[in-house]
Amino acid sequence: MSVYTSLNHQEVAEFIAQFDLGTFISHKGIAAGIENTNYFVTTSTGEYVLTLFEHHYTDEVRDFVRLARHLGRRGLNVPAPLVDHSDVWLHNLKNKPAILCQRLPGEHIADPQPAHCFAIGKALAEMHLAADDLHPRRADTRGFDWWINISPELKSDLSAQEQAVLDEELVYQQAHREQWLTLPQGWIHGDLFHDNALFDTSAEQPAASAILDLYNACEGTWLYDLAIIANDWCCDSSGEWKAGCIEALHQGYSSVRALSDAELANWNLVLRGAALRFWLSRLLTRRI
Repeated sequence: MSVYTSLNHQEVAEFIAQFDLGTFISHKGIAAGIENTNYFVTTSTGEYVLTLFEHHYTDEVRDFVRLARHLGRRGLNVPAPLVDHSDVWLHNLKNKPAILCQRLPGEHIADPQPAHCFAIGKALAEMHLAADDLHPRRADTRGFDWWINISPELKSDLSAQEQAVLDEELVYQQAHREQWLTLPQGWIHGDLFHDNALFDTSAEQPAASAILDLYNACEGTWLYDLAIIANDWCCDSSGEWKAGCIEALHQGYSSVRALSDAELANWNLVLRGAALRFWLSRLLTRRI
């Protein structure tokens, strides 16, 4: 359960009193998640999510949460922090950075289908365009240079066959570095797996009701963001592509922002790069 910092009723009530949210009623820990402590908070005016950042300093939180604030002001459904009576949105609770957000509607989808892939592709393109004028952009700490530098450290955890696959992929990516640099870039989500999106399941046509967990957002290649989705949303548990999902993902994205010929030509390259990035991340997490 991802509740690393315990809060009692009085502590949450005192925190909520800083906001114009009516009378505090209750709070409940949220089991989902890995890195941060999250609580559902209920007041007389609605439901909210209280997040305590367990592994980040205040300045770090301010850096990556500003994207959520920007997107929230543009009308996108993201976990944008609420401001208190003093117009402050970033707080300190039990010596940890903390934010309070509106609880967003919708449910997680366990097995995304083409209609969900179309919807998330559309929502991602809207996010890319809405964030494009936000500067400065946050650097990607797990980008191309990180792939190259971290791989020797992690190779000892792999079999000889796996090491050969990794070496081959690194050579391939380095040989195609120039193609990456020619592709359109801007803010990317960087971690839009299907458990980081909510859907209105009551609607006849699936629609993404919220995009969550913007804490890995950074500057990157827009197509790479789409590839991260594809590798998770469009594959079954055996790694096989699900019928119609990638096509729907591309169609949804292109309904808002058309993919260029260069992006379409480099789709396989970027898919491979996205798979490499998360393979290395999982290896590193396994060590910690």
